[in-house]
Amino acid sequence: MRTARSALDYARALAALLGDGWMADSCGHSDLALLNSPLMSLEVAVPSPVRSSSPVNVSLPVTHALVQPRRSDHQHKVTGTISNPQAVADSIRTTGLPAWTKFLAELSVRTDRTRDKLRAFMTTAEQLAGPEAQVTYGSVPGVADLRWPGGRATIHANGEGRIRIVHLDLSDLATSTFTEVLHAVCDAKHPTPSASTTAS
Repeated sequence: MRTARSALDYARALAALLGDGWMADSCGHSDLALLNSPLMSLEVAVPSPVRSSSPVNVSLPVTHALVQPRRSDHQHKVTGTISNPQAVADSIRTTGLPAWTKFLAELSVRTDRTRDKLRAFMTTAEQLAGPEAQVTYGSVPGVADLRWPGGRATIHANGEGRIRIVHLDLSDLATSTFTEVLHAVCDAKHPTPSASTTAS
């Protein structure tokens, strides 16, 4: 097998060694490529310029469909060299796939918990804000906006389901609607949030 000249070349070699269902895709950069399977997408990183002794790193990128990992999470990587894709492919099979599968399952549980906590909270907040209130959810798990005649609040929930206000924009600081929303945010059922408040 010839020595790979880019991350995409190397990802193609790994895909061939890993077998059916594996494919390589370009990221538009010579030092980074994707290695895709039906279950997950991996990143293959190589230095530039590429030499036979150059190191290779294979890791699991976390998509925006899942909550972001904690700093304390161990994110497994498979390492090797450009000259030995067989050893890297073997490590992907034996250590990488089990670790990444377990990690994705844990992130999926955290994501579901985050969505459930946030929706329960936003349902209560929307009811208290009144009939003109509107809730929209972001494309990233754990982010929502609450709009009502007196202002707008951006709410975040983390992987443990803790709720906080990350932005609060009030057009009327004296509105009773805002007071009700604030009470909902500070209700004993939910953790005490932090808030930044601006009046327009």
